[in-house]
Amino acid sequence: MNVLHLSTDDLGGGAARGAYWLHQALRSEGVASRMLVQRKSTQDPDVLLAAGHLHKLASRTDQLALRLYPKRRRAIFTPSLMGWGVQHTVNRLRPDVVNLHWVQGGFTTPETIGAIQAPLVWTLRDLWPLTGGCHYSGDCERFTSGCGHCPALGSERGLDLSSLLYARKQRAWRGRRITLVALSEWMADQARLSPLFAGSDISVIPNALDTDIYKQMPRAFAREALNLPARGRIVLFSALNPLGERRKGFAEFMAALELLRQQGEEDLTAVVVGAVTRTPPERPPVPTIYTGPLRDDASLALAYAAADLTVMPSHEEAFGKVAMESLACGTPVVGFNVGGLKDVVDHLQNGYLARLGDIPDLAEGIRQLLHHPDPGQLAQHGRDKTERLYTFSRQARLYSSLYTRLLSEVSEPCLSTSR
Repeated sequence: MNVLHLSTDDLGGGAARGAYWLHQALRSEGVASRMLVQRKSTQDPDVLLAAGHLHKLASRTDQLALRLYPKRRRAIFTPSLMGWGVQHTVNRLRPDVVNLHWVQGGFTTPETIGAIQAPLVWTLRDLWPLTGGCHYSGDCERFTSGCGHCPALGSERGLDLSSLLYARKQRAWRGRRITLVALSEWMADQARLSPLFAGSDISVIPNALDTDIYKQMPRAFAREALNLPARGRIVLFSALNPLGERRKGFAEFMAALELLRQQGEEDLTAVVVGAVTRTPPERPPVPTIYTGPLRDDASLALAYAAADLTVMPSHEEAFGKVAMESLACGTPVVGFNVGGLKDVVDHLQNGYLARLGDIPDLAEGIRQLLHHPDPGQLAQHGRDKTERLYTFSRQARLYSSLYTRLLSEVSEPCLSTSR
């Protein structure tokens, strides 16, 4: 079985890393797996760099179109107006199965995806495949009925970029079988609401990680390795763009720390991992260290191991990769009770799930975990769950079984005809 993964990047962000880790997991189980990417960071010879030269123009075309909507939200929106023919490269490679991941940023369009000849599996790493362009829909459910009047665009018109893209997806994928993989039960529920995939097979297979890298380590060792304070308690916040992406909840993180400061919590240090693209608060409620991006897994694992807990107050998450990584390192997680995070964090077992947007409840979760009578038990619960559900071997088995079943179902009509 020859599997080809399509991903805009192989390491640039959580979605790309998730795709690359699946590729590694399959390879480790003997599956012939390759990736085709628009931007390559690894030295992996099985990661192929697509030869098209128009992706930058395609991305700029999208940005120009969005200028027609001056009231649009800051959240990412991809109208996917222009492609450069990646399907020709895919079809020349003749894979048995194509597994799509995050394929925006000028890499694909609905039409190029529809022109791929091999059976398609799409791992839903956000909501874009289901919508008219937004990657997370918030409280909007217009993707269940064709989009238009798009709140993400600030549009009051039924015929807008969102409804046009939605209609293009309907035309490009009509009659095409696309098997979906959701990272969480929440994502699966969202997919079932989408008319674009009515009748599609939907499986739930979570992300996985290398449990030999993401593991429990002595806290003192991890702090020394990253030059973090040896004394006091560290609360970690990690995101690709922690200050710039509103959905990740940095404002709520700071507000909860301010409430804890007012309540008399002392010796707290916040460590923020990720690229700082906006000016940090001048007077944070507690001493705050910005590490910048930690690009390799070993450094990220050290950051989790150095912390007393990780705070992940996202408003929406397809899965909760940061939470999984943290639990693998024995560090409990506090977050909001939303999206895929509900699958990863078990309330009061390996973390705390606060009510969405409730800052006092978020602060209470941080306080409870910092003062937990048996932190070792919290750590062990998190590690046990990781070893049970989020290993490469389990993920590879589940995907291999899915691919095998899909290929057998695709070949059945041919076999019956030949008889």
